[in-house]
Amino acid sequence: MDINYSVGKILHVEDCSEMLVPGDAQMESNHRYYFRRAAEERMAAQRAMTENAREWHAKLAQQFAARASAECSGSAMVATA
Repeated sequence: MDINYSVGKILHVEDCSEMLVPGDAQMESNHRYYFRRAAEERMAAQRAMTENAREWHAKLAQQFAARASAECSGSAMVATA
């Protein structure tokens, strides 16, 4: 499973214009959060010591990437099994 390709292909920070939620507090948008978590999980997969851990982090990275993509496109999120 090539997580670098799938996350890189799905996510582009520039695709969403709003990275911060409007208001007094500087809260990151859902898209930015999911994008950041996908990158963190991708890095965790690369550092993983076992194949099980690598696969688990890769799966999480793909799920966060899909959520970021859905947030950016404005489509409804669909739960993945």
